[in-house]
Amino acid sequence: MSFGLRLRLFVMMFLQYFVWGLWLPVLYQWIGPNGLNLSNMQIAYIFMVYGFGAILGPFVIGQLADRYFATEKVMAVAHLIGGVLLLATTQMSTFWPIFVLLFVYCNLYMPTMALSNSITFRSLGDERQDQFAIIRMFGTIGWIAAGLFFTAYRRSADLPALKPLFDMVGQPSSRDCLRIAGIVSLIYGVYCFLLPHTPPVPAKETDPIDKKSAVLESLELLRHRSFAILIFVSGLIGIMLAFYFQLENPFLEAIGTPAADTGGYMTIGQIAEWAVMPLVPLAVATFGVKRTMLIGAGGWALRFLLSMIGQPWWLMIATIGFHGFCFGFFFVVAQMFVDRAASGDIKASAQNLFVFIVYGIGTIAGNLLAGFIKDTFTTTDKVTNWTAVWAGPFVMTLICMALFALLFREEEKIAKPVGEPVEV
Repeated sequence: MSFGLRLRLFVMMFLQYFVWGLWLPVLYQWIGPNGLNLSNMQIAYIFMVYGFGAILGPFVIGQLADRYFATEKVMAVAHLIGGVLLLATTQMSTFWPIFVLLFVYCNLYMPTMALSNSITFRSLGDERQDQFAIIRMFGTIGWIAAGLFFTAYRRSADLPALKPLFDMVGQPSSRDCLRIAGIVSLIYGVYCFLLPHTPPVPAKETDPIDKKSAVLESLELLRHRSFAILIFVSGLIGIMLAFYFQLENPFLEAIGTPAADTGGYMTIGQIAEWAVMPLVPLAVATFGVKRTMLIGAGGWALRFLLSMIGQPWWLMIATIGFHGFCFGFFFVVAQMFVDRAASGDIKASAQNLFVFIVYGIGTIAGNLLAGFIKDTFTTTDKVTNWTAVWAGPFVMTLICMALFALLFREEEKIAKPVGEPVEV
């Protein structure tokens, strides 16, 4: 692979997660008690939008990319329209307009996560798949950069040299996470036209209906027990991911972290992810897919267990690193498994199936559950019992690990829709 192609993929991953990392960790600051002061359940519903986006958008957009249009062009249009929607959201101040605009935006953005994976895997080819983790690492760097950038942006209001500028354009606020993300999304949309050409693979007239639909063809992979178990357990772990994104911000505030700094501290998870990502291929080669994913989930369980203790402050900050450890050793390995199980003409739809389960079903269920549990264990004077809140995801993670350990068989052969059976 040429350096130029590798560089384009690095920049793609960086911008893909820079956009998301700008608004998702900080959104609570704008719609929560320090901003619009929406209710706990309204906040939960708004955080569900990227889950809905992972349910409705991926199969439609995955089908377009697999069968009708070049993947990079589908990405470009999605991010250009998405940038406009983010900018429009900053002008709203009540629940329904914010919910609707972010709902539509996430139906465009969430599928592009799988499409960026698909472009990378098709550019690498089967013989260089182990390089995916290194390229995906630049997405982690993008998320880290977004969190640090926005924290620095908020702090820059105190600099005397910039005071005249902010007097003209307005003081930095948490709402700007969407405004800046919208601008970057527009830039990213234009950049997508420069990505490696990834043409669709049209179905033949003689193909049966399930072959013409990349969506239906990808669903056939669920007939294989190990693939189905991996997708199911990943979806359950996705519930815990939703707990983290919705509740970590108020948890950090509750243990004494300044509100303006929470986004910066949450980048510790991505810094840890960046650190472990180069180790993912080595871990898979040494321990195999099953044990590597169990190690990742185990780190997640340990993190929730320590959060139940709730102190000291420095330990709670340090446990954020387990988020990145789990993401690299669990979710990235799962994405590699999915790609190897799917034939070349349905890779985008297979990746979108994974997004659908983890970031769709898991996110919606997780955010509803997180909002309900926080409400249940919050007193009338708005004091939350965080030990009880984190106990739920801790127990559920242990159950997920037990299911995966008992039912997943790494050596199972999955027959691809075309070609010879391959061992994944």
